[in-house]
Amino acid sequence: MLVVRRKPNGSVAEALKDVTFAKRDKMICAEWFENSAMPAPTWHAGRLRMEMDDGEYDQILQSMDRTARLPRAKRETDGFAAFPSGILKRPEEMTDAELIHAILGVRP
Repeated sequence: MLVVRRKPNGSVAEALKDVTFAKRDKMICAEWFENSAMPAPTWHAGRLRMEMDDGEYDQILQSMDRTARLPRAKRETDGFAAFPSGILKRPEEMTDAELIHAILGVRP
């Protein structure tokens, strides 16, 4: 999964403008709440929790919480992919990566 960062309430399109990826790639756009420079887009092959430090992963969770609370129209206007069908009925059956991608995944 490709992790791209943006400033809080920043544009998804702006964050993705110089990022190279294929149409089938799984990609998320999470907010970066630190005052430090945003990390470059990074590919992660395994579990994000295991590949990121606690601070980075906490920001993914905070970004998920904020993004999940957006109205559907706002999410889609901002460039996030529509929630997969059935997500509200089966989130406990999803892996961490599937749930993160379902909430923070972007349209190619």
